Amino acid sequence: MKLVKLSDLFDVEYGDSLELNKLSKDDSGINFVSRTAKNNGVSSRVEKIDFLPTEAGVITVALGGSVLSTFLQPEPFYSGYHIHCLIAKTPMTDEEKLFYCSCIEENKYR
Repeated sequence: MKLVKLSDLFDVEYGDSLELNKLSKDDSGINFVSRTAKNNGVSSRVEKIDFLPTEAGVITVALGGSVLSTFLQPEPFYSGYHIHCLIAKTPMTDEEKLFYCSCIEENKYR
């Protein structure tokens, strides 16, 4: 069996590196993804800023805090420090992306 690297399937990009304490919270705003393992990685909702949010359908991976907590983001979002975004190189269904989320999560203790 040939192992596949994530970089063969996804473009791996660093997140936005925004600081939540410098943004204004807004219950109807844009999701803010941080390094938490709870709530799909979303720690708050914030007002839109002069910065395009990352598009929906991207996988986020925490590099610190709850290391390798991995989630498919169903809505556009901003992200904090130490978040990688995995963007599929070829079209993938949400089910396929969720499979890869599970694979990353299952290997976080290795």
